[in-house]
Amino acid sequence: MSSHPFQVIDLCAPAEETSRLLLEAANTQGFLFIDGHSFSQQQVDALFRLSMEYFTNTPHHEKLQYAFDVAKNYGYTDYTREQGDPSKAKDFKECYNFGSINFSNGTYNGQSRSTSENCMQHGEVPPLFTYHNDLIVDSIKKFHELARNIMGLFTVALGIIQEDFFVSRFSDDKKNGCVMRLLHYPLFRDDGVDGSSGIDPTLRIGPHSDYGALTLLLQKEGEQGLEVQLDPGCDQWTKVPFLTSRYEGSAPPIVVNFGDMLSFWTKGVIRSTKHRVKIDPGETRSSDRYSIVFFTHPDADTTLDPVPSRVIESNSNGIGAPPVTAYEYLSAHLSRVINSIPSHDGMV
Repeated sequence: MSSHPFQVIDLCAPAEETSRLLLEAANTQGFLFIDGHSFSQQQVDALFRLSMEYFTNTPHHEKLQYAFDVAKNYGYTDYTREQGDPSKAKDFKECYNFGSINFSNGTYNGQSRSTSENCMQHGEVPPLFTYHNDLIVDSIKKFHELARNIMGLFTVALGIIQEDFFVSRFSDDKKNGCVMRLLHYPLFRDDGVDGSSGIDPTLRIGPHSDYGALTLLLQKEGEQGLEVQLDPGCDQWTKVPFLTSRYEGSAPPIVVNFGDMLSFWTKGVIRSTKHRVKIDPGETRSSDRYSIVFFTHPDADTTLDPVPSRVIESNSNGIGAPPVTAYEYLSAHLSRVINSIPSHDGMV
């Protein structure tokens, strides 16, 4: 018997069964695992080695040379610069965003590709990431393709006649808000937050929901901390476990959760669930947590019109709103978690 409540969906199984299980999990919990993906254990190990090397070996002043660019949504974010929940402590984590992505030619963070010389002209990217460009680009492309596959399964599950209804809105080469993010959560806080402050010092990210379409997460064994509020009516949190793949040589099943944008788009049929990262030193862990996240957004000009689905019409929460574009939706949400930074576009 499973020791956790989360559905594990195998993409190698028949699409009809897979799509049914996907929608069920998305509707009831908003969190699930995906197995049968294209990430190998070797590739994921290399990504985590790169992340650890960057966060532990790069001097702080050098990280700040590539500080987070609000308008472009890429770069380095320092500790306590974000706040997932305004009523909690500022998020004690550091991260690096790869954004402004063109999945067709493999550019990101202001890069441009010279077709005449068939070489990459690197822009605002730290030297370490430039050196590992092939690993980064291949990972970004795999994340995006996995997200498109999941959205294609929703088309089947929701009975949408237009087979490419969702997939056509997640293009390879159009302006978008997609981001691959490397994250580092230290075991101990050193920003002065303790029990006497009235704020839980074990939180690394306060309770929040993501604001995009869907999120894909890689996590390491023994570095737990992610917790989910499955019942929004009570303050109980369920730990998201580390699982192993049924396929030899494959990376572990990828954690998937759905964001506010997709919930809005489907009138609440697909659930956006609150989650947090909580670290209890000496009780549940003995080392820092590293994770790798891919935030998926539709093309910037996608209008979040009502989805042509009888499943949604008969099961929705009844909440309607004037259609907005994905660009407008992200613009209205992104600045909420950036401390002391004004409102901005969020996409380039």
